[in-house]
Amino acid sequence: MAWVLLSLRKMELTRTHSDLQMQDLQISREQRQMARKYQYDQTVVQNDQNEELRNLRSQYTDARSTLYDQINQLKEEDAEGNSSDINELYRQIDEAKEDYQEDVNNAKTEWEDELQMIEEEANEIETQYDEDKVRIETQMEAVAQELQAVGEAVSQQIQQDVIKLS
Repeated sequence: MAWVLLSLRKMELTRTHSDLQMQDLQISREQRQMARKYQYDQTVVQNDQNEELRNLRSQYTDARSTLYDQINQLKEEDAEGNSSDINELYRQIDEAKEDYQEDVNNAKTEWEDELQMIEEEANEIETQYDEDKVRIETQMEAVAQELQAVGEAVSQQIQQDVIKLS
């Protein structure tokens, strides 16, 4: 009658194995969901970066355009005293360009830092998922081996308990 206890153990191991398979499937689903979220977060940051860079470009273009308009106006007036004013406006254009480049570099650095933080977080989560999957797969393998051993033991017990009629 030991085969009855072994059969109950086999049922318990089968249930445990099924539970582990479900956990493994759940982790796979969460990994895919996390990958989609990471892609989304990355896209949002890139879009925000592009918007900021467009705004900086627009501000620079407007400022430069205004300065060129002032230069053209001074040239039209054709006064000899305007030469130093025109040179000052050209200096302001160069300064605006330098400021624009600095603002662009600062913005890119900030957005790259943001993207790096998102990537590091995603990598940490992915590493945790991978560790969980390895742990679960190791447990499933151990349960499968025990299940096989119990199954063989059940068969042996049943054969030993068979009443032989001679």
